[in-house]
Amino acid sequence: MRVAVLHGEPEIFHSLQGEGPSQGEPAAFLRLAGCNLACRWCDTAYARGTARALELSPRGAAEIVAGFSPRPRLLVVTGGEPLLQQAALERLLPLLPGMRAEVETNGTLFPSERLLGCVAQWNVSPKLAHACAGAGPDPGVLRRFARTGRAWFKFVVRDEEDWREAAGLAERAGIPRGRMLLMPLASRRAELDAALPLVAALCLKHGVRLADRLHIRLWDGRPGL
Repeated sequence: MRVAVLHGEPEIFHSLQGEGPSQGEPAAFLRLAGCNLACRWCDTAYARGTARALELSPRGAAEIVAGFSPRPRLLVVTGGEPLLQQAALERLLPLLPGMRAEVETNGTLFPSERLLGCVAQWNVSPKLAHACAGAGPDPGVLRRFARTGRAWFKFVVRDEEDWREAAGLAERAGIPRGRMLLMPLASRRAELDAALPLVAALCLKHGVRLADRLHIRLWDGRPGL
């Protein structure tokens, strides 16, 4: 599998889940390299390509994850776009019994039946127009995620216009409002502090859950934490 490299090492680390329903839970993180999008505000652009990625076997990655002490109960697979490497994930996850797997995905690809059975939670982050140019998210793929009953949908928004885009996409994809989370656009603590009140107001106005960004609040956007 192609693993992102940070400071010369595979980006496999132990931290707190910073976003979504499991925010604050200790977790092992595995960042895979390669992505099928090129978002303007990507905070892990170094993981988009594969030229500098490290080739690591699923067993090798599992051994690193299993070596954390105390061993976390949660594994977060992120990227890049992890679903570009489904076959490797199908081999990796059964090697970590007792760990609950969450996969962060942009929602453009849908997992195989085998991989679906290995993942407890899908953290789907459809990209709105301010993030990526092009055709935009496929409501059909998002609808399939919604039907699993194990997906949460994180929308990065700045204002009411972004909310209308997110709400329209959710309606077309059959995403229940109770499974939507709104996150502010921010990569540093000062940006988060400035953006959060407006997004909180949107959540109150439209009855949607707010998603803070704990890793930015704690570590000011430093990677690998």
